[in-house]
Amino acid sequence: MNILWQDLRIGARMLMKHPGFTLIAALTLAMGIGANTAIFSVINTVLLKPLPYADSERLVAVWEVRKNGARGSVSYPNFVDWRAQNGVFEGIAVYEEDTMALTGAGEPANLRVVITTPDLFPLLNARPQLGRSFLPEEEKAGSRVIVLGHGAWRKHFGADPNIVGRRIMLDGKAFNVAGVMPAGFDFPVKAEPADLWVSAAINSEQESPGDKAANERRTAHFYHAIARLKAGVTLAAAGADLETVMGRLRTQYPDEVVGDHAAMQPYLNDLVGDVEWALLVLFGAVGMVLLIACANVASLLLARGVARQREFALRAALGAGRRRIVQQLLTESLLLASLGGLAALLLATWGVELLKALSPQNLPRVEAVRLDGRVLVFTLLISLLTGVIFGLIPALRATRVNLNETLNEGGRSGEGLRRNRLRGALVVAEVALALVLLVGAGLLINSFARLLRVNPGFDPHQVLTFQVDLPDAKYGKPGQSFNFNHEMLKRIEALPGVRSVAMIFKAPLGGSDASTTIQIEGQPADKTRYQPAGGRIATPGYFRTLGIPFISGRDFTERDDLNAPPVIIINETLAQQYFPNQNPIGKHIHPGVSVEGKPPWREIVGVTRSVRHHGLNLEPRPEYYLPYAQTPDFPLTTVVRTAGDPLAIVGAVRNEVRSLDRELAVDRVKTFDQYMAESVAQPRFNTLLLALFAGAALILTMIGLYGVMTYSVARRTREIGVRVALGAQTGDVLRLIVGQGMKLTLLGVVIGLVASLWLTRLMKSMLYGVSPTDPLTFAGIALFLALVGALACWAPARRAAKVDPIVAIRCD
Repeated sequence: MNILWQDLRIGARMLMKHPGFTLIAALTLAMGIGANTAIFSVINTVLLKPLPYADSERLVAVWEVRKNGARGSVSYPNFVDWRAQNGVFEGIAVYEEDTMALTGAGEPANLRVVITTPDLFPLLNARPQLGRSFLPEEEKAGSRVIVLGHGAWRKHFGADPNIVGRRIMLDGKAFNVAGVMPAGFDFPVKAEPADLWVSAAINSEQESPGDKAANERRTAHFYHAIARLKAGVTLAAAGADLETVMGRLRTQYPDEVVGDHAAMQPYLNDLVGDVEWALLVLFGAVGMVLLIACANVASLLLARGVARQREFALRAALGAGRRRIVQQLLTESLLLASLGGLAALLLATWGVELLKALSPQNLPRVEAVRLDGRVLVFTLLISLLTGVIFGLIPALRATRVNLNETLNEGGRSGEGLRRNRLRGALVVAEVALALVLLVGAGLLINSFARLLRVNPGFDPHQVLTFQVDLPDAKYGKPGQSFNFNHEMLKRIEALPGVRSVAMIFKAPLGGSDASTTIQIEGQPADKTRYQPAGGRIATPGYFRTLGIPFISGRDFTERDDLNAPPVIIINETLAQQYFPNQNPIGKHIHPGVSVEGKPPWREIVGVTRSVRHHGLNLEPRPEYYLPYAQTPDFPLTTVVRTAGDPLAIVGAVRNEVRSLDRELAVDRVKTFDQYMAESVAQPRFNTLLLALFAGAALILTMIGLYGVMTYSVARRTREIGVRVALGAQTGDVLRLIVGQGMKLTLLGVVIGLVASLWLTRLMKSMLYGVSPTDPLTFAGIALFLALVGALACWAPARRAAKVDPIVAIRCD
């Protein structure tokens, strides 16, 4: 312990003796360690931390898989059979997300609602703060029970301790409050938590006389499923068991079970989706930045070791063994790394806030990212590891000295060819790592630029969107919701600055999908011939409002109502896929959407350009549009094209809605420009971070190359003076020094290109329209890095060319 304390005191004294070296080295390390800490804090919260539910590793997401391989939601009757017949789940529940209008508690407000079965809270081992959760019998029709979220309880009910048992109005219907969940509980995990949970019994209520309730229809798929595996049950065993159940259901209900089979995966994996791989790629990239920082500091220590060779020789002459000197130097390196780690924590605190501000909305739990105990331990470990990485080799090199030569020559010529090669190897490694990062950033920038140039199929500028949820209690009778929407559209269209207005079910880039099947006219009625297609519902003028051009045919009109022949508009993709080399106008298709009963055959009256509804990076799918007047029971999004700033008319829109019904709230107000920005948020996040890391790597690499060349010029001053004295011209000296640096740079470029050809393949899923081995990107980045390397060598070379030969020869 005394020896360690002595080494620490000597190490601290040596660092304080050279404050410039200490500051530069510590800041270099802080940059690398801080970036790693910030990214790890995100990975820790998003990927590593268990979900805030007991034994969350046993939670799995379950879904049905359609015959075309697409993921599908679950019908309630299928869920009931899964629950009764499986042998692998401790519990299983289904849920759907919706909104409901809260009235009678101050200003009307639309609340985020999760409609779920009573199994959910026991499955999550979640207990209310007040009252209780749902009872099993409250899954049956006639039960209108809710559990409030803690935030909604405080915001809308003033944290009333007597809220349990109170009746509140949602969508014009009375519900009883059964309980209140504690602060911090959230399900499903979202950027905006749920306001309340409603018993799925409401979906067992008939929407109109004679119709089956949604929960009674095996073909009505709108639920998500979550289950908890029994202890010791593997995912494979659970999948096999559930597949057996699905096989029985397909045999028992051949005309109703549309799912080909069931699938599942851990709930956390399902939650993070594609974000996981992007974060791991970014973590690998920031690790390369740290390696470059370590190489830079190692190069500094090698140079400093040369200056201290006389000191080491004296210690050795006085009896200090090589191991003792290496131990002392490693202690100094660890102290230096500790300083860098402390500075890194300050940088990481700022970096975490920056990451949270830049992160896309689909990054789960990002709002909970912070520097917790695990992150601090990570920073400590990586600081210590960094100290060993950049300190060990320089320490071994510095202590490999010849006592006689070093003491006789004063330590000036103690630097040999091997040390020069080692410093050169470090520079080559830095250049190679920097090139890998720059190529990755270049590919993402190229990909993102292409994504921004994608035509979404409509004009998103100067368009406002919003929703008004109409409660069934007041607008549930035939024609009531249609009449309200018709009057609202008329009033909004009359507002100053409004060019046109329309409504759509499932707006573009809204993050939702209405997947159905269609049957093509002339094909057999065998169910296996049903074709997948997305269904949407639009009012007349929708295509004009969003600037979606028609290829042929016409738009919907006011005459396309329930008394007119059923009509349909299809997109170009559906026309090309199912009517190749044909004119589809006048033909008929059979969609999977209707007002009641069996969907009718519908005549195709128009073909529009395809819209990228699901994302700019996804090709358009076959889709169709139904006229709202023939399918009036669906909730719609209103789209308003304006002459100026669309947000400027929000107040006027709210006033018009309130003038029609004071209990209705205008909700989910967004412009389509906001939808566009959100749709590219993840690739923007990836591109920006990797570009920042690549920029940091480039700066560190050029500093390292500049330092090596400057040091080389300083050590070769006498040689250069002799060359000049013998007749070497300025150009000769420039070529000598720049050529030496360019050899290192080009070798690093070659190695980096080879590494990039393999590593960039890991980014394939993050790219759009660009190959991971795009030759133009590779060539451009290699040329750019070579030019920057030449510039880094130019300043030391110019300094060498100005050497006075008389002074240079005398200085040694």
